[in-house]
Amino acid sequence: MGRRRRRTPSIKPITPWITMPVRWSDLPDDLLQLVYSKVAGPLNRVRFAAVCRSWRACAITSPHASPPVLPWLIFIDTREDVNKTKVYCPEDGRVFRMSLPSQAVGKRFVGAHDGGWVAVLGHDMQLAVVNLFSGVEMPLLAKNMCYLGGWYNIRKIVFSESPTSSDCILATVTSGNNVALCRIGCPNRGWTEKQLGLYLVDIVFCNEQLYGLTISEELIKFEIGVDKDGRAVLSSKPHAMSIRARPGGITQLNNIIELHGKLVMVVRSLSDEAFLEPFFKVFELVDESDAYKWEEVTSLGDYAIFLGKAWSKAVCVSSVGHGGLRRSCIYSTDDMVCSTWLEDNRRHLHPTSDDAMWKIRSYVVARAPGGMWVLPPDF
Repeated sequence: MGRRRRRTPSIKPITPWITMPVRWSDLPDDLLQLVYSKVAGPLNRVRFAAVCRSWRACAITSPHASPPVLPWLIFIDTREDVNKTKVYCPEDGRVFRMSLPSQAVGKRFVGAHDGGWVAVLGHDMQLAVVNLFSGVEMPLLAKNMCYLGGWYNIRKIVFSESPTSSDCILATVTSGNNVALCRIGCPNRGWTEKQLGLYLVDIVFCNEQLYGLTISEELIKFEIGVDKDGRAVLSSKPHAMSIRARPGGITQLNNIIELHGKLVMVVRSLSDEAFLEPFFKVFELVDESDAYKWEEVTSLGDYAIFLGKAWSKAVCVSSVGHGGLRRSCIYSTDDMVCSTWLEDNRRHLHPTSDDAMWKIRSYVVARAPGGMWVLPPDF
């Protein structure tokens, strides 16, 4: 008998997977979500969402545990295209161009609120509240600010809460010694204004309460009520809080902000040496049994202070740093220091003080006169 011949199994050729085209849009959802959870910062998350439709869907639906969003710096430069502005993003450490919503073109930035909201004022004294990132404008009946003084009399506008709330109150200081208010949801037009007889250098909302700081470091507490037309008004005589004089004397370049739910005052030295290298100190308002006092703060913890003429805020920065920024630092846009005129024509963070005896360092953003910090939405 002859041998049986074994059948050779037929083998179909298999195309190696490495030769198959890879489509990034076909990545599994769980893998995409894992990648997205590691993406830090709104600018990088926008880039993630711009890859394709599936990545955009992931960005919209997936929560992220990335560090808190950091402020961006809007540069005011009228010499170039008025429809765009230059923006400094600390997370990238670079400047890029950004198109402005039509409502903000050719106007001056006079205030901001978290989420990309800005208050802009035109030469015609018409006010607009618009989101720089979505282009949405809040309906504001009290747009006309002509009777509150000239264009440069309106230095800063502060928000009591998000402008998307009809209860949001806008407050501003006019001519240094008048406080004007308007409520976004008020059906009646117009601002209300009250003359104080005190020169205010800054105002802020803290814990739903409006405060003002005078040139002599008096802290004024305002009571806000509603008149018969539903407009926000100062309902009683402003109350000057009893505060012990702090050591070190009075300066003129002070700001008040909220930190951990408390009022803090940021003071910049006015000495000749500090004019070249500004030195900042921070004081927290402390309630004692008989009076308040300003107590010096030597560390901001995981926070950094972003300081500007039209908007200032304390923002959490992780203990290991975030986007190249450092915790317990002050980042200022200061028109009055020589570092704003550096010859290299670049915009960067210029260190101004790093004394070992103090834990709070300070930086100034070079060549940023008139710039304003804006906290973008947390995409």
